[in-house]
This record gives sequence, C-alpha cells and structure tokens, in this order.
Amino acid sequence: MKLDALILAGGESRRMGGGEKGLLPLAGRPMICHLIDRLRDRVERVWIGCRGDQEGYRGLADGMVEDQGESAGPLSGIGRALETLDCTHLLVMPCDTPLVSGASLDRMIALAKAHPDRILVVQDGEYLQTLHLIVPVSSAASLVRYRQSGRRAVRGWLEAFGYVECRCDDPGEFLNINTPQALVEVEARLLRKEA
Repeated sequence: MKLDALILAGGESRRMGGGEKGLLPLAGRPMICHLIDRLRDRVERVWIGCRGDQEGYRGLADGMVEDQGESAGPLSGIGRALETLDCTHLLVMPCDTPLVSGASLDRMIALAKAHPDRILVVQDGEYLQTLHLIVPVSSAASLVRYRQSGRRAVRGWLEAFGYVECRCDDPGEFLNINTPQALVEVEARLLRKEA
C-alpha cells in the first residue's frame, strides 16, 4: 500500500466568520499543523486540498491539491487527489479535527491494509465520520460517475460504493471546530494534555 494523506481545507468557514479555518492558531500553531505532524510518519506524503486562492497553506505540507470545479464540496478535493496523486490509497481528513490521535490513525491504516479494495470510514461510537476515510485509488471511477449524476453528498457516494467501518470509540477525537467557542475548548483540552 502506497498511502498519501489529503487534509481537506477548502471550506468557506462561515460559522467561524470566514477566512482559513485550518490556519487559525491552536496552542501556538496553525490548527492544520497538528494533523500534519501526526500524519508525517504514517504516510508517504501529506497534501492539503483547497481552493486555488488559498495561498496561506502553501509550504505547510508536501503540496496542495486544488479542488475540482466550482464549490463542489469535499468530493471535489477527493476527486482531484484520486486522479492526480501517485499513491494507491488516500487517507482523508478535514482540517478542523486536530484531536484525532495517532492510535486512531494506526487503527485506520491497519484495517485498510486488511481490506485494500474497500473504502474505510471511521465510526466513532456515535456517528459515522464520513470525512475520515481511507480511499483506494481504484474507487476513482465510481466517484466520477457519482459526481456526473449531479450528486455531491459524501455519504451518498459511500453508500453507493460500499465501505468498511473502522471503530474508534472516542467521539471527542473527531470533534469538528466549527465555532470560536469550540476552538477555545479544544485549545484548553490540548494544553491540559501537554501539561
């Protein structure tokens, strides 16, 4: 398995007041850097999926993968990465979940190796985390067909293609930072962990 990672950062961050959510400071560093650090020793390359105008991410990872088409949601970035990157599998995560542990990433990778032809999706004990995935590049054609039908929902594609669940039973790890208050709470949690 040749595994690369794609951190999705192309959203508009409306609930956070706009701007680049992944670049917001969290415990003294841009939020996205917490994920990049955790992924570095587990994948061959780390990419940031974003819009073409998001220059602030340049240089933080191995490169940037520009979204495909106009504002087509997460499947736009995933589709572009599957078509252009030189890997067999793609580990996908959103930039606003900096608490995902190395142990959960290791569990995902081990299960993906056991099921190399299936998409792997995290089940956190409460929710199916449809943006925490490991996707075989061989699934790219199914994503193209799905998007050509006019559909954009990640869950719809996963249900059409089929997937394997990876149990990671700590919902707190997969908390999305969508509000300024959530950012404050996650920062406090990280600082407590480091103390």
